[in-house]
Amino acid sequence: MDYFANKQATLQKSIDWWNPGKTKQWQIDGVDVVIGKREGYYFYDVDGKKLMNAHLNGGTYNLGHRNPEVIAALVEGTNYFDIGNHHFPSTARAQLAEKLAACTPEGLTYSIFSSGGSEAIDVALKCARYATKRKKTISIKNGYHGHTGLAVSLGNERYSKPFLSEGSPHEFVHVPFNDLAAMERELARGDVASVIIETIPATYGFPLPTANYLADVKSLCERYGALYIADEVQTGLMRTGKLWGIEHYGVKPDILVTAKGLSGGIYPIAATVVNERAGGWMEEDGLAIFLHLVEQSLVV
Repeated sequence: MDYFANKQATLQKSIDWWNPGKTKQWQIDGVDVVIGKREGYYFYDVDGKKLMNAHLNGGTYNLGHRNPEVIAALVEGTNYFDIGNHHFPSTARAQLAEKLAACTPEGLTYSIFSSGGSEAIDVALKCARYATKRKKTISIKNGYHGHTGLAVSLGNERYSKPFLSEGSPHEFVHVPFNDLAAMERELARGDVASVIIETIPATYGFPLPTANYLADVKSLCERYGALYIADEVQTGLMRTGKLWGIEHYGVKPDILVTAKGLSGGIYPIAATVVNERAGGWMEEDGLAIFLHLVEQSLVV
């Protein structure tokens, strides 16, 4: 079957049944692309034009499209595994969690798996709330951390307002990036569970942290009893030259979130890697709170 036989039919079906606004806007902007064949760092428009992918969907295709080693591993795995049962221990899940503990910053111990970055951000916020018994989260103005329940309230109101998800100021506060004084004013109130920062805020336009900013924010978190969450969904996995972008700034977060390129674009998986304090719920009542987090790991 030729899945890419008719470009105009695909565009019309996308307008009729998928996302009319987005599909029409790309046409207005002159980006007349429907992706067909893809391999390595290239993809082909269904009309046959070869294009280099310099975007890689925010790092999802960090190993190129359809990396043959990743595909081979996935195919081999399906000879033994299906989606699994998230209630019970799993050989693959345990091994991956061990590897993540070994390669993430010192102090991060447990990995909680999910299917995407937004969901993993939600898990991070819940872990911070558990650990601190507080609800408020500070994030950066004009940022973005996903579109799910809690995550969407962290970002620019462009993403949250249409769904009436801006959140209460008692739960979600936004401060300017690189403004340490504004950050301390909010933390000094003593009611903040966590500060979450993309190490380099991507959707904001990739501004770089000023010297010592992230390290100073971490110090303020420690002073005022909040947890530091490093959103490494886009800056992790070698996209900045180090395995985790936060390593450039000498910060050891309490929670680190990774997704996108974690499977090279072949399998939906994300991880929230937490320290013992943030993961303490697993010792207290791991099954009940685990179910509340709705953590359905796809790693079997």
